[in-house]
Amino acid sequence: MEQEIRVMIDNEKCSGCGLCVTDCQRRVRRIQDKKAVITGTACFHCGHCIAICPANAVKITGLNDTIREIPGTSVFLDEESLLTHLKFRRSIRQYKNTPVEKEKLEKIIEAGRLTPTASNTQNVRYIVVQKDKDVIEDEVIAEYREESRDNKPINNYTSDRFVRGFLFHHAPAIILVISPSEINACLAAMNMELMAEALGLGVVYVGLFTRPANKNQKLRGSLGIAEDEIIAACLALGYPKVRYLRSAPKKNANIVWR
Repeated sequence: MEQEIRVMIDNEKCSGCGLCVTDCQRRVRRIQDKKAVITGTACFHCGHCIAICPANAVKITGLNDTIREIPGTSVFLDEESLLTHLKFRRSIRQYKNTPVEKEKLEKIIEAGRLTPTASNTQNVRYIVVQKDKDVIEDEVIAEYREESRDNKPINNYTSDRFVRGFLFHHAPAIILVISPSEINACLAAMNMELMAEALGLGVVYVGLFTRPANKNQKLRGSLGIAEDEIIAACLALGYPKVRYLRSAPKKNANIVWR
């Protein structure tokens, strides 16, 4: 059973600066007798009040998470390093037959956990597939074979492509990102990809997996996917067996300035 999450303000530490009041999206803070107080029940425990308080007077109970202080003046990547990383990233479809360490998989999921969610719902969860990935891939490939029984190409793929390795490219690990909210899950998946690459791994989004997997009730049941949930993203990952030497060109951004 989950603990109740509660926000508390240390009256002795609070300086009454009002920063938490002006930054509160739900407007459930106000200054009273020169101290910040909580005035309503609409708080969704986003933690902005903790992050902004110069006196460290705000605490949230019921969450087992380490609070870190910002080192120095900034925690952000410099723009050139980030842009270079994004320009050189590639979807990897060739993998070494090397298992991915559990510690690295946990760090990748941690990157997903730290991703913002709408209304701070934090309603994204993860299924790590290693032992059963061939069984799961075969189940979805069977769906594609059934759809192509009239020898009609699907997504420009002909039926001879629907064999093991078509979806997961023999990657040693798969992470399914599950949520009732597709956007929450997809945002988490993006951060997870960045972390995987920072750990020396390659990643590919397996878009061909999610549609038939979400349709397959047998597979959904075996994975424990609730009725209101979807498999929003499927990440195949492992150590790359290929090294790309340069970036590839992309189209210019389509921008409308108003």
